[in-house]
Amino acid sequence: MGVLILAVFVILCFMFYSYSGSSSSSSISEVCSDTQQMSQALLVTLAGLNTIRLDGSIFSDPVFASLTDFGVVLPPQPSGRRNPFLPIGSTNGR
Repeated sequence: MGVLILAVFVILCFMFYSYSGSSSSSSISEVCSDTQQMSQALLVTLAGLNTIRLDGSIFSDPVFASLTDFGVVLPPQPSGRRNPFLPIGSTNGR
């Protein structure tokens, strides 16, 4: 998890550096510090998600068991051409 956040941080710093058009270290450090603050906020949010506990007793509730599925079954449809970007009438499978 930490490696993923570090990778996102490095990629964002690189993107901001390459699009900024200037090579001043102050703008790079500002962008990187903003990105680091966003990363910290993300870590705090993820830590808060780890504390959530779900109660599975809802699935044994008679009200839940009485729910009806109104889903629609879609009939199979014929598939289109193998390559839809080929000109019409072309038989080449590439």
